Amino acid sequence: MVKHCVILVAGRNSRLDTGKPKSLLEINGVSLLERHIQLFSKEGCDNFCIVTGHNPEPIKEKVEELKKRYEVAINIAHNDRYDLENGFSISVVQNWVKSINSEGFFLTMGDHVFDSLFISSFQKDITKRDGKEALCLAVDTPSELNRHIDIEDVTKVLIQETGYIEQIGKGIAKFNRYDTGLFYMKPDVFESLNKCFAQGKYTISDLVTSLIQEYNATTIDVTGYLWNDVDNHSDLDITRKLYS
Repeated sequence: MVKHCVILVAGRNSRLDTGKPKSLLEINGVSLLERHIQLFSKEGCDNFCIVTGHNPEPIKEKVEELKKRYEVAINIAHNDRYDLENGFSISVVQNWVKSINSEGFFLTMGDHVFDSLFISSFQKDITKRDGKEALCLAVDTPSELNRHIDIEDVTKVLIQETGYIEQIGKGIAKFNRYDTGLFYMKPDVFESLNKCFAQGKYTISDLVTSLIQEYNATTIDVTGYLWNDVDNHSDLDITRKLYS
């Protein structure tokens, strides 16, 4: 069972600027950040690391509140270079991962929303796996079930029949899955991240692409479960309706 979870909340919220971090926006009276703590802790995660960046103070205040409400450890790692892409935010948790001697951790974004069954399905399949890949991504098959997903903005994935990732990116022409924004990563990813940074590449897709070449990036299919990426006001309205 995976017991550690990293949540990235470092972005500027340029497309959904309400004056506070997106992860503190609420769905049914519960902030997106608390929803993550709530659902992942139910699946056995008892140690979280929140990566802050732009406007960190409201996040810090919320974390103190959540520490009193949930019987889990919640740590904060700050990314001073939040002007870079989201892959750099992963690098700032390296010392935390090392300090807790983690063999692997979940990683997701603070502005994503998942159904509880989505997370439990991914947790169950990760626990059953004996794979040695450094990265495993939860993917969804494009269908009527996820027609609410913003096709222009979602990261697309082309996977092989074996589940290995062949190509990833928002602009790829050929794809058969969506990137849902939930990953399982092993500490090996930090070495790959440093190689990407040395080439001036800072996105999570850059990390995945570097691992593809080594057959070190695979997938688990979570088709049929509800999820969304809250990037703008339209996404927020849709998500609130989906979970109303």
